[in-house]
Amino acid sequence: MLQTNSTRAPQDKVCGYEYTVRRGDSFYLIANRLGVPLRDLLEANSDINPARLMVGDVLCIPMEEDDAPPVTPPAAETPSEPAEPEVMPPVAEEDEDLDAPAQVAPQGSQIDSEMAVCPEANRYTVTQGETAADIQLARNINLHTLQSANPDVDLTRIAAGQTLCVPDTNLPCPTAVTYTLQTDETLESAALRFNVSIASLLRSNPCLAPSEFMAGVCITLPEA
Repeated sequence: MLQTNSTRAPQDKVCGYEYTVRRGDSFYLIANRLGVPLRDLLEANSDINPARLMVGDVLCIPMEEDDAPPVTPPAAETPSEPAEPEVMPPVAEEDEDLDAPAQVAPQGSQIDSEMAVCPEANRYTVTQGETAADIQLARNINLHTLQSANPDVDLTRIAAGQTLCVPDTNLPCPTAVTYTLQTDETLESAALRFNVSIASLLRSNPCLAPSEFMAGVCITLPEA
């Protein structure tokens, strides 16, 4: 299986755009979030081991099949591609507006897109010195619900002025999915088998050291 993942992606694969891996990401989560078939995402980034995905890695997000023909005209197609980098300037604008506020804008827009638009009444602006625990106490909300409503936010590092989505109703925590490691299976092979990062697997099993991931041990799999 490891050799399969290291296979080179076809040269005719074209990147629609690039995505920088963030904390907690995995190939499965990225594919699901961006609406890209997991197999296509893996093939377009076959040089990256799914079990060793790291924060800061830059992934190629493949274009749809109907975008393949335009690749034929090399000279004409090359100039038009710079039009995509023009989509990047918004990042520059955010950096200018911000230094602190810049983070607020992107996170707010992510909430809109990933939550099918958070109701206005549920938008909450963090005040100076406020923590996620303070918000939980003020709104009687559990951490699972707060994190689910803000999937791209590190709740341990929220800042004043940042906008969060705080639902009115708590979500029930899903039942943990477990798996018993088979003969010769290790932490790395388990991460590769379930297409999750090693870090997320360790976080889901806080009482297990890396060397304790061995045959017969029942582990908890990270939430999808």
